Amino acid sequence: MKTLYTRIVLTVFLILIASGAVALLVSNVAYYVWWQPTYSEKTERTASAAVGYFENHTDLDEAAYYSLLARTGYQLFVVKADGRVMRYGGEFRNETIDDAIIRSVREGVVYEGMRDYPFHLFLLGLFDNEVVNTYGFPLIGSDGVDAVFMRPDLSAQIRELHLFVGLFFGTLTVLAFLLIALSTRNIVRPVKLLTEATASVASGTRPRDLPLGRTDEIGVLARRFDDMAQTIEMSEAERKRFVSNVSHEFRSPLTSLTGYATRLVATTDGEASDYARIIRDETERLSGLTTQLLLLARLDEADLALESDVTIADSIEEVIRGLSFQLDQTGVAISTDLDRSIAIKGDPILLSQVWANLIQNALHASSEGGMIRIRLEQRERPTVTIADDGVGMDEATKARLFERFFQGDVSRSTTGTGLGLSIVHDIIALHDGTIHVDSTPGRGTVFTVML
Repeated sequence: MKTLYTRIVLTVFLILIASGAVALLVSNVAYYVWWQPTYSEKTERTASAAVGYFENHTDLDEAAYYSLLARTGYQLFVVKADGRVMRYGGEFRNETIDDAIIRSVREGVVYEGMRDYPFHLFLLGLFDNEVVNTYGFPLIGSDGVDAVFMRPDLSAQIRELHLFVGLFFGTLTVLAFLLIALSTRNIVRPVKLLTEATASVASGTRPRDLPLGRTDEIGVLARRFDDMAQTIEMSEAERKRFVSNVSHEFRSPLTSLTGYATRLVATTDGEASDYARIIRDETERLSGLTTQLLLLARLDEADLALESDVTIADSIEEVIRGLSFQLDQTGVAISTDLDRSIAIKGDPILLSQVWANLIQNALHASSEGGMIRIRLEQRERPTVTIADDGVGMDEATKARLFERFFQGDVSRSTTGTGLGLSIVHDIIALHDGTIHVDSTPGRGTVFTVML
């Protein structure tokens, strides 16, 4: 198994090798394209000026002239007219040169060895001090014509070396940075997939696109994470089945208890009647809780067919009519501004549950004489806003508002279960919608539903 550590080390090693090779190639190409002709021309100008100086300002003492030229930063290979070879300045690594070249130089043909030096990847012509890598010219001395071959001394080439090394390392750094950035992105990508997978599990959905086929540590982690997600999914499914089954089993005995308690209230009086009334109220509360739990189980199954045409304005008005008695008792008014042309595909019973829960929440939060404002309009999507001027809620309550069984101070009552807004959230999500709450303590609450 190739570990992630090994993968990273090999990737960095290959990047350095590739970057070094490309940087070396770029530096060599730059030298042979731009710098080499410049160095050859510089040597040619020096040689021409030196010849003119020798002819006009010396007594034709070739040895003194060559020594002076060598001290100015050049190395010379001189073939005298009688065939003797003289060397000035640094030593040449290879002194082999064709006799035909020597004869042509004596005849006045300039030798452009530096300019015409062939391309070598690992050896620049600038640093190869062979005689063939020189500038050759004739010099008429006291005993005949000398063939002079000269080139810059290696010790005088520090500036050129800086240019080459600077270009090499500059190219190496930039290229290595780009390649490391690209390779790191490829290494980090599966980590990002795992991060997204954790968010999927937290939201209750199955993670997808996990790198299960990898053979390194990330692949092991992905497979274990997938096993964990399957275990969580199975446990959640079992929990939902248990809640659904228990709630279903509770319905029949609770219905019987409610009926008998109601008869006791009607047929008894005094303290016994009060106890019977308490039994009836608590039994009805438990019956309502089981109904809501069954509805949550139904929503969790997510196999509902949302194919009915629902006119949202009619759905809201029907709920308001059903709550008219409570509105009259509490002295709270409702104002509506509904666009009757808006209709969606959905479940009319579930949507009615949404409006009923939200309006009842607004009703419980409002005081006598309060106002609930309901508006339906077409924005980028059909949007319903339900606003009240009640007690509002703080940030801590808003953060947990849609959690199951959570009850804030505003909604706490003898009949509350903490499931109403959780059901609202799940129904809206089932209709591919969103719900947002904006509330300020003492100034009211606004629920915005976008379907």
